[in-house]
Amino acid sequence: MKRLIFLMSDTGGGHRSAGRAIEAALQIRYPGQFEAFYVDVFREYTPAPMKYAPEIYPKWVKHSITTYGWYFQFFDQIMQLPLARNTLPMLIAEDTVRKLLDDYQPDVIVVLHGAFSRFVMAARYRLGSKIPIITVITDLAKPHVAWYHPSVDRCLVPCKAAYNRGLKLGVPPSKLRLVGHPAHPKFALYQKSRQEARRELNWAPDIPAVMLVGGGEGMGEMRDIAEAINERALDIQLAIICGRNEELRQEMQTIPWNQQTYVYGFVNNIEVMMRAADTLITKAGPGTIAEAAISGVPMIISDAIPFQESPNVDFVVDNGAGVYRPTPDGIADTLTEWFTGSEATLAELKRNTRRIAYPNATFDIADEIAAWCKVAVPAAASSDAASAR
Repeated sequence: MKRLIFLMSDTGGGHRSAGRAIEAALQIRYPGQFEAFYVDVFREYTPAPMKYAPEIYPKWVKHSITTYGWYFQFFDQIMQLPLARNTLPMLIAEDTVRKLLDDYQPDVIVVLHGAFSRFVMAARYRLGSKIPIITVITDLAKPHVAWYHPSVDRCLVPCKAAYNRGLKLGVPPSKLRLVGHPAHPKFALYQKSRQEARRELNWAPDIPAVMLVGGGEGMGEMRDIAEAINERALDIQLAIICGRNEELRQEMQTIPWNQQTYVYGFVNNIEVMMRAADTLITKAGPGTIAEAAISGVPMIISDAIPFQESPNVDFVVDNGAGVYRPTPDGIADTLTEWFTGSEATLAELKRNTRRIAYPNATFDIADEIAAWCKVAVPAAASSDAASAR
């Protein structure tokens, strides 16, 4: 078996989720050929305070999202300067990367976090290593400069804007490839109709369904949004996914609802729910946007981390796949408009959402990894995956 390491960190759930999606695609396309390891580089290989980044990040974003956004933007600007771009990665000790490689002995390295792309490339050069390094960008519309390195073996990007940014930053076209954002293969492989998905969930099959999510941690103004929708008493059914936020889930269950409302904690069948929904209310996380696009569900973007996620809002809106409504009342007013006479608007949004989808992204990424490891796709797996897609 080929040993694959994902360089990531649990600073938000998107990096590990992208790895899980790629790993699942590898198992479908190349069953039994790869063994994957997830390396939280901050937690396992850096000193304090950076080793506590997975704990710091959610608190920072929750309590001071603006200062985090400025921090993100500051380093994006700084690393566009050649001196900083070439010097900062050299600050990582060679011994750190040598230990990482000795610990895992990988056949291929996949970078899933922008903080690690440049330093692992610099360390590979200094160590004289030949291990293939593939960057899979898990930001969306305007990835941080740190993602891009001109000497990476392959840089897989989620959209045309990210591809063009790579060109501007000096990555050769031969190393860039537009594949889309990695969403779990289950989104592309789930083929049931909207009504069939609703029956699977025990939702009403003929009532419009609205889905409200706040990521795996149930972040954002979810209660305020839900209450604003509830005040409108629309002829809809509402599904609220609170993630791991147990306090929020319990709060939601105490509200006297004016429409059929389903309150969930963390779920493992999100692909069924998205297929069942007529619209999705979400923050501008790249993974959720990719999943919604494959599912053909238009988005109401409720929030975005400044600079890091705010370009994703423009990506969705400019492509006609959704709208931006940063207030609970604005969200509720939009739903009222859509479900009391603007069916044509919603239908157009659904068509546009499908146009920004990359359902084959994780399979294409899996094929890239296999090619660098010189692993051929088994004929049966290739046929099965192709027919499923």
